[in-house]
Amino acid sequence: MSAGGAREGGTSGAASSRGPSPDLRARVLAEIARTPAPTRRAHERRALAVAVGGALATAVLFAASGVERGTRPAELVAFTAGTGALAAVVLTRVSARAGGSMLGRPAGVLVSAVTIAVGALALAAIVAAALFPEQGSEVVVARANVTCAALTLVQGAVPFVTLVLPRRDGDPVHPAITGAALGATAGAWAATLAYLRCPHAAAFHCLAAHVAPVAVLAAVGAIVGRRLLWESGPSR
Repeated sequence: MSAGGAREGGTSGAASSRGPSPDLRARVLAEIARTPAPTRRAHERRALAVAVGGALATAVLFAASGVERGTRPAELVAFTAGTGALAAVVLTRVSARAGGSMLGRPAGVLVSAVTIAVGALALAAIVAAALFPEQGSEVVVARANVTCAALTLVQGAVPFVTLVLPRRDGDPVHPAITGAALGATAGAWAATLAYLRCPHAAAFHCLAAHVAPVAVLAAVGAIVGRRLLWESGPSR
């Protein structure tokens, strides 16, 4: 074989190794062929599903205890709940099927958004406790930590279902990562509700009962995403 042929073969092999596998390409093309472009009606159905999920989660909030400030100043509630709402809105936008591709956002964008959002929620809990030391130094019993965390998970489960079901079988590229982003989105909304219903502001309590469930729901979303978003898709 000539040197030119060797170079050509080497270049071709390198290009092939950098590109997606034939199996992945086939799955993506099959998904594009069988998935119609989303219509206005489809967008309306998805928006309705998210709205219903939010309404049900809010109903769970008020059925549990309603809005309860306790000894927390209004500024503290606004800061923590506002941070949660901002993280939830950003994650909702990022995890939606957008970004110029019917396959959704790239994996790196989703991972970055989830990491930043969870970090921002954790930082807000610590900063709030430092800014309001009287409420932040409160001693919260272990039972209250567990009960509050469980309620946050329950309130996050409802929007998670409404976010995942419309996307079923819709991500042949990185279903686990998309599922994790959807789980974190639901968790961020639940954390926002937690800051409204929970009277405690201690940093450990907020981290364990309000922020940790966001990470738990993201992990659950990754597992569910591998099964529902693309049942036979890749393991990423």
